[in-house]
Amino acid sequence: MAQNLQQLKKRIKTSDSIAQIAKAMEMIAASKIRKAQNCVEKHNPYARKIKYIVQRILTDKDLYEEIEKFSKERKGKRLIYIISPDKGLCGGLVVNLFKKVSFYVQSDDYVVAIGKKSTNDATRYNYNVLASFGMGTSFPKYDDIYPIIDIANKLYISGEVTKVSVIYTEFKNMLMQEPAIEEILPVKPDKSFKENKMDYIFEPDPQQVLEDLLPYYFEVEFYSAFMNAYASEQAARMTAMKNAKDNANDIAASLTNIYNKSRQEKITNEILDLANGQQEV
Repeated sequence: MAQNLQQLKKRIKTSDSIAQIAKAMEMIAASKIRKAQNCVEKHNPYARKIKYIVQRILTDKDLYEEIEKFSKERKGKRLIYIISPDKGLCGGLVVNLFKKVSFYVQSDDYVVAIGKKSTNDATRYNYNVLASFGMGTSFPKYDDIYPIIDIANKLYISGEVTKVSVIYTEFKNMLMQEPAIEEILPVKPDKSFKENKMDYIFEPDPQQVLEDLLPYYFEVEFYSAFMNAYASEQAARMTAMKNAKDNANDIAASLTNIYNKSRQEKITNEILDLANGQQEV
């Protein structure tokens, strides 16, 4: 009985320690998600406006051949970016993301892996990995994406790939994050613009405006996916750590009840033994 009580005390102490660690990780993730939400909210108006202008020009204007390649569907190889966390402990986020990856990525596609989890997955399934980058634990800076998207710029402009896509986890809200596929290049014109055609005066001209905007369009689309992936990771980790904390506290409470009952039973048995001994005397 004494040995069992000692084991129960150790298990209670272990459960309390796990609850404290999970709580600390939950609070860290919560602080990071607040910063991520603020950055996403500030970035979205800029991203939406650039996307709107690019799609409007592509819908309304006839383009020169060298600009048309950014919007015309072609057959050929694809370049796919996979954005995942560097670390685990974020619930089913990684598993759900890789289900989407296995469904979409084909053996002849070029892959750029961002995050250790995607790098390990791409290596395990023998994808054609061109490069790999770390996701990091801090909020991604805009400058961080330049060496990553430079690969897509070179391969797409040279014609070696005909489509550029990003697979990431989209941040819906604190409780919902869904894997998503964003096809960035070629740019898909919004068909709804054709129904409400309007004439604009462009300076210097639509082609020049589009040429200047396309690099920014690709940057903001990719950076949006990057920010969504980071925010989703922190939200999923916060939820997972909250559940782990609650489960550890429940286990500690249950073990404490068992410990108290066992200890009370031991004390009662000792009193009975004393009483029986006195009666015999």
